[in-house]
Amino acid sequence: MEKRKRFQKIPKKYLSFVEGQLENLGTQIRTHREEMGWTQQDLAEHLDLAVMTIQFIEQGRRHPSLPLLFYICKALKIPVKIG
Repeated sequence: MEKRKRFQKIPKKYLSFVEGQLENLGTQIRTHREEMGWTQQDLAEHLDLAVMTIQFIEQGRRHPSLPLLFYICKALKIPVKIG
């Protein structure tokens, strides 16, 4: 699916911001995982996910659902703040 089509409901003036944040998300997950000394395999096993899922999220090829994102944050001890 074309990248822009996935975000068609987001107003154009916010599109680049949202895309940037989603790209940053994978980098942050990878950074926290590495700081904990975990491999992608370790994180995948801890979350009961396929390693490929972790790889795709970290590469920005896939974006986790909100519940999965909270689950990842909990596993990596990343504080979640809303608002």
